[in-house]
Amino acid sequence: MVAAVASGESGLDSWGDFLKKEYRRPILFCALIAIAPIAYGYDGTYFTSLLETGVFVRQFGDTTDKNGNPAISSGNQSLWVSIIQVGEVVGSLAAGPIGDFSGRKGGIFAAIVLLAIGVVLQMIVIGSSALLTVGRLIAGAGIGIISNAAPLYLSEIPPVEIRGACVSSWQLMLAIGQVIGACVGLGSHNLETTASWRIPIAINLVWVVLLFGVLFIVPESPRWLLYRGKEAKAEKALKKIHAGSDYQDSLVQEQLAILNKSREEEAKSSSSVSKWSDLYKNPVERRKFIATVGILVSQQISGVQFIFSYTTTFFTLVGLKDTFIITIIVDCIEVLGVIASFFVVNRFGRRPLLLYTGVFMLITLLVVGCLGAVAGQGSRFEPYLADHPAFGKAVAAMICLYVFAFNVAWGPLAWVVAAEMSTGRNRQKHLSVGTALFWVSAWAVTFTLPYLFQPTEAGLGPMIGFIYSLGALASLLFVYFFIPETIGRTLEEINFMMEARIPTREWKDFDLATVVAKDEKKGSRGTTEHVETTFTSNDPTNTLPQKPRTRRFETSFMNKKETENSADSP
Repeated sequence: MVAAVASGESGLDSWGDFLKKEYRRPILFCALIAIAPIAYGYDGTYFTSLLETGVFVRQFGDTTDKNGNPAISSGNQSLWVSIIQVGEVVGSLAAGPIGDFSGRKGGIFAAIVLLAIGVVLQMIVIGSSALLTVGRLIAGAGIGIISNAAPLYLSEIPPVEIRGACVSSWQLMLAIGQVIGACVGLGSHNLETTASWRIPIAINLVWVVLLFGVLFIVPESPRWLLYRGKEAKAEKALKKIHAGSDYQDSLVQEQLAILNKSREEEAKSSSSVSKWSDLYKNPVERRKFIATVGILVSQQISGVQFIFSYTTTFFTLVGLKDTFIITIIVDCIEVLGVIASFFVVNRFGRRPLLLYTGVFMLITLLVVGCLGAVAGQGSRFEPYLADHPAFGKAVAAMICLYVFAFNVAWGPLAWVVAAEMSTGRNRQKHLSVGTALFWVSAWAVTFTLPYLFQPTEAGLGPMIGFIYSLGALASLLFVYFFIPETIGRTLEEINFMMEARIPTREWKDFDLATVVAKDEKKGSRGTTEHVETTFTSNDPTNTLPQKPRTRRFETSFMNKKETENSADSP
């Protein structure tokens, strides 16, 4: 058995702790990889601005509006916005075998190649709906691989004390990408040449070039290297990660021992071979799979994609002016929400924060739905807008509150929880299927939205809030019954607690030390215990070099008699 005795806390007393030498290298490598989600965030807002860009509409429009002006049909809006999610599903599924074979860096390299090809195809022919569609499909495959490889990397490189913040940076950089996309859309949509839509598309190549350079700087994931049997390379990667620490050698050896022992005991308990069948046959792996997939799908079914993909179009529909400016404001609120999450997650924990904000999101969606019900649909909607100019502002206010709450918890923490739940030998496969179904649910929202809210279709308008409130309720129930509290737990601890089948609501107060002691007393074979010790200068018995707030592990191999004697001694 492998276990670690943890305090259950984040291990950081203040934000200044992030500047400690032992954290600087991991934070640097994670910051560089965090460029990847900018590509995902950027795509949503820049492309929704294209749907309101005059030159693009004239050159790609396939119908006319009631005034006889060129327009893009609901069918093409659905196709172009949602086709990228189809590509993302394909990319997420492909990320499993790609990542298993070539690692996290190999996955990111494959992603940027696909993204580059997709961007070029979208730009080369004016007015070609076919190339635009194919290009977005291929670019989506690249983003799908990124959505698998980057969160895995962000969860495997940093120490547990800063893991949550590093994985949460995925959502922060995604939100920053949205702000960039909205600003680019604002700056280019009034141009009277093809630059109005080609420049926003071409900027995607910036992320390609930056990520290509990053791959020459960051090390491969030591965890992946070790699971592939490349111990020398894993040790070299760990030395690079801990190069800034005064305790580099001891940290490297301790982490190697923990990872090796975890791998050995996982092999003894089932199989050392990663198999797709484990995801549904093995009860422990099935629980990990349900948690990983469920939290990512739950993030989407409350309808956040209707804000992500159609902000400008939706605000225009409800009668607001300066919708490009309002889109930028909404995206800035997203960034503020993610930043706020860094300050509250360690206070409330992952699970409670998901539940609290989920309830708030549910309420805002119901309010939006009620506002839409009052305004009516079809022929009643436009006259109501004319008589009630404040209606659009009320809807926008609710959406801003929803966006802020979403980004305080669900935006960043869904990825954190998914990365933490997908532990063990099938880690890549869990997250591969999880991100694939994440994109399936995102596609379902983006594809159906124009048909739901456009006046020429179902004409629901803001009443779509009722539909997505059902998704928000389902998300709340899923978290309550299936998602445990993992704050302060190492990935090895999480894997052990999954193997021990600890009930969801008992994780927060579960005492691993007691379980390990009992297991050692009962055990008939060698057992490994990883005991976390925090050395502080206030301990008069501590003669070891001072190393505040850094995890240390002692490994002991004892047979049954030695274990019993140790347990019975005073």
